[in-house]
Amino acid sequence: MNQGRWIKTWLWKPLSACLTGGMMLASAAAAQADPPGIYYSWQAMTTDVNQCIGQAENALESQDLNPVQTDAISIAGQSDDSTAVFVCIEAPDGADYTTVMVIVASADNNQALALREALKQAF
Repeated sequence: MNQGRWIKTWLWKPLSACLTGGMMLASAAAAQADPPGIYYSWQAMTTDVNQCIGQAENALESQDLNPVQTDAISIAGQSDDSTAVFVCIEAPDGADYTTVMVIVASADNNQALALREALKQAF
């Protein structure tokens, strides 16, 4: 398998789309404020995408983030001052793991970091 192609197809394209979307969501809410702090984290886990999305939805609800977008591999939530996006990417070639990434944006860096850690714990 061509490692470079795998990275470009399965990791870079979804990651760049998520980061771009997260930045757009965060900047739309704070157009007049300082640039938001954007933080992310990811891990591989032995679950499928549907279970991953379900866990992500529960984590967002646990932090009182209102759902604003859901699709086949991602779910986003927002409060008055923060936005969070979970992305669940199934491994290629039938491997038995899913990569989950959480992206958090807030005008308050400390709040963004605390929210990211709380979402990781709730997930």
